[in-house]
Amino acid sequence: MTPIASTAPPVFRSVEGKARFMTAYDAVLKEWPVEYQSLNIPTSLGVTHVIASGPLTAPPVLLLPSMAATATLWQPNVAALSRHFRTYAIDVIGQVGKSIPTRRIRSRHEFADWLGEVMDGLGVRRASLVGSSYGAFLAMNQALSMPERVERMVLIGPAATFVGFSWKFYYTMLIKGPIFRLLGKRRRQLATKLPDGMPLATNGWGRLMAVTMAESARPNLVTPRVFSKSELRSVRAPTLLLIGEKERLYDAHAALKIAQERMPGLAGAVIADAPHLAAMGRPGDVNERVVRFLRGIACVVRCDAA
Repeated sequence: MTPIASTAPPVFRSVEGKARFMTAYDAVLKEWPVEYQSLNIPTSLGVTHVIASGPLTAPPVLLLPSMAATATLWQPNVAALSRHFRTYAIDVIGQVGKSIPTRRIRSRHEFADWLGEVMDGLGVRRASLVGSSYGAFLAMNQALSMPERVERMVLIGPAATFVGFSWKFYYTMLIKGPIFRLLGKRRRQLATKLPDGMPLATNGWGRLMAVTMAESARPNLVTPRVFSKSELRSVRAPTLLLIGEKERLYDAHAALKIAQERMPGLAGAVIADAPHLAAMGRPGDVNERVVRFLRGIACVVRCDAA
């Protein structure tokens, strides 16, 4: 059979950069806190890499990372989650990671179809979704596109979804961003912080992100959008919204208030002293809230007495 030629844009800036990335990625997997399987699921958009952990018979939970963070973003959370669930941490197609895209992604509906195909390949008919940043946008997109397949949702610092980005975020991306890109080869030496200001750790994931920021090409994705009031009110899956107190995409407290007004019944909390990547910045707090919510335990906003 003749291989289908890829029409997808490149994921990495160079072959050498891809090799450095894969070495750093594998180093993080060596630090994975629980037993896991690396799975490669064929889809119409390409092969999708998934890190599976937890009991095979446990309820399934799909973990969707922020842009460029890869499935390894969930390293601080997977042990707590895998005690109760079968977790599937996904390298989102079209972004840097071990997934291999074969064509350009043109709409959010194609992303929904892709994630449905990933679920089919995993043998999962219905699952809970936990998403961070861009992954949270994809989770909401899935709940709107294929509501029959989404059990529950946890959205952590979602990109757009409920509110637009603040002027401070646009300043960082539009003013500082081009300057950062113009640094070229020096990016690798200067990449010491994530775009949300969170310092890169010196562990394996921190080293992986430093390589990612230096070697990844422009991601192939769709721009996250703010969903309408009617769309948000139509969501059937119970949803938990968690936003870091130090969120830079928007004001955390204002965004939570707006989300709860537009989506009645939404549970939510601002995580004290947490950055945009709250699940990584404050894993203990976030893990407890997420596990309780996914298990249907009512206490998610304040669990100190539990």
